[in-house]
Amino acid sequence: MTGARLALTAAFLAWLLAVPLYVVTQFVATVAHEGGHALVATVLFQKVRSIRLYRNAGGGTDAGEPPWLFAIFIGMAGYLGPSTFGLLAVALLIRGLNDAVLWASIGFLLLMLVVVRGPFGWFIVPALIAAIFWIATKVPQPNRLLLTHVWVWLLLIVPVEDMLVYLRQRLYRRPTADTARMQRLTLLPSALWAVILLGGTVAALVYGGDLLLHRTR
Repeated sequence: MTGARLALTAAFLAWLLAVPLYVVTQFVATVAHEGGHALVATVLFQKVRSIRLYRNAGGGTDAGEPPWLFAIFIGMAGYLGPSTFGLLAVALLIRGLNDAVLWASIGFLLLMLVVVRGPFGWFIVPALIAAIFWIATKVPQPNRLLLTHVWVWLLLIVPVEDMLVYLRQRLYRRPTADTARMQRLTLLPSALWAVILLGGTVAALVYGGDLLLHRTR
């Protein structure tokens, strides 16, 4: 299977998972969302006290009370986090480092597990680790390569679906929403922040998808 054909097949399978089966894959987006908050907070030397994941696909990351500018970056990292992880994975794929995508994902989830609190988080994160570990160690080629591409496409597609649902259901009106907190920090309307974040996820999908379709090995 050529690189372009592989990427197209993986994109179609990922779309099936991300759109018709969003009720399931939204949990992947939540893990990456909270992981994005936690990663940026850690990079900015803020202590991540806990990450909580809930059965309704909600979540929360406690990083204390960061300084104003840091709080903005940490807030943006939630909805842009999965897309960022997807682009980093694409960068590995186009260099032929296919298995590195899986092991890097496992490593990140293991680090995340240290601060995860609550029974659902203790279930969903280990389940993801086990699934990716199984792919990395038990699935032979070329199926492993196909599933790796599906995983990367999921990281690019699910955030777009997530933001579309966010806008369609007008979740930006909730006082506890990330964009509502961004509004309090910047005075820009919560709805505008939602549109900006949607634009970021779409841009990541277009750019990352183009690389996967034309430059993967």
